[in-house]
Amino acid sequence: MLFSDRMNPVNLAEALDTARRAAQAGAKIAMNKRSSSEKLIVEAKEITDYVTDVDRAAQDAIIAIIRDRYPDHRVLAEEDGAEGLGDPSSPFRWMIDPLDGTKPYVHGKDEFACIIALEENGRTILGVMELPVKKESFWGTRGGGAFLNGNRITKLRSTRDLDDAILCTNMGGKSRGTDKVMTITHPRCASLQNYGCAAVEMSEVLKGRNDGVFFEGVHLWDIAPAGLLIEEAGGKSRTELMDPENPRGGVRCVASTAPIFDELCRFVFDKQ
Repeated sequence: MLFSDRMNPVNLAEALDTARRAAQAGAKIAMNKRSSSEKLIVEAKEITDYVTDVDRAAQDAIIAIIRDRYPDHRVLAEEDGAEGLGDPSSPFRWMIDPLDGTKPYVHGKDEFACIIALEENGRTILGVMELPVKKESFWGTRGGGAFLNGNRITKLRSTRDLDDAILCTNMGGKSRGTDKVMTITHPRCASLQNYGCAAVEMSEVLKGRNDGVFFEGVHLWDIAPAGLLIEEAGGKSRTELMDPENPRGGVRCVASTAPIFDELCRFVFDKQ
């Protein structure tokens, strides 16, 4: 399948292969560091937002693999260093989170992933997520289905309604309050959870264990791959930039099984 304008054809199967190789390279860097005796270098971007030497090394490796095949494509990546890459007029943009779940990773937890998406003219056409500790590889293309470790995902959980739903959200990003007291509003549901990694939270929907996610303040690179995969598996997703002029800014996002999607969207997008 080709996605293209007249000047820049992209074979989607080849792009998927490139994305999977790049994500696997990034995940390998994270796992190698974890198993080594070498000290993890951690810096604070904000009070509860970290960047490590693994984030940077994985991003460099991913970008090198992608740009070797697609030097003209634009890049939107979480860490510094990708600004200005590619042809500004290219309709294609890669979105990269080299270590989604940096906070769990720093704490020695297993909820982290290397995730990559490709979009054309603002529409995601490819998504890849590597969850190395869980030994789970998700990938998919628009119109081509969603897959987990080579098996097509054909069914999500049969959610009855929100009272039956297990949901995930970025509690820290949505919290309000003072004196370090967290307050959060959420729709009624059977259970509300937070794993600290959007890719892992959305993968639970893809595996039929959870029913949906709703986020505020995460970024395009956090949710673009899994949003497409959930759609391809029979669910629905919606993402909107909180500042339409800033692609690096926060987004509001809902991705879920079909029966609860509209009600979740009303809570996230209509109650602002």
